[in-house]
Amino acid sequence: MSNEPITADEMRRRLAELCAGDERWFPKKQRDRHIVMAAATLWMEQGEVYNEREVTERLAEFLDVCRALQIDAVSLRRELVDHGYLDRDDAGKFYSAGWGSPGWWFAEDVASVDPIEVVSKAHEEWVARREARRAAYLG
Repeated sequence: MSNEPITADEMRRRLAELCAGDERWFPKKQRDRHIVMAAATLWMEQGEVYNEREVTERLAEFLDVCRALQIDAVSLRRELVDHGYLDRDDAGKFYSAGWGSPGWWFAEDVASVDPIEVVSKAHEEWVARREARRAAYLG
């Protein structure tokens, strides 16, 4: 695993590759897992405090767009808490977006990535390629 920071360009490219198709899976490579978790965090409003239901709903919205990820919103929420991408209060009732640990994972420009835009565009391109292959096959 590389200790090089994940840049915005790498995040956009990998997020598109990981989330746009119709295969159902969750990344096994640690670097890819962190890209997905950071993208889920970027979908949250930075500085906003959520209760458990609200954060789970936001993550479900993220997963609706990132259809290829085979994980439910509750499991993703737990992963995000375990890896520091969601901060949870001591009572376990309120959550806010964090940046994970260790701090070297991401370059500063990653905060500018819109994960929903990246995945939506990649999915549209994937559908267009699939339709073109189908048309060529049926020809």
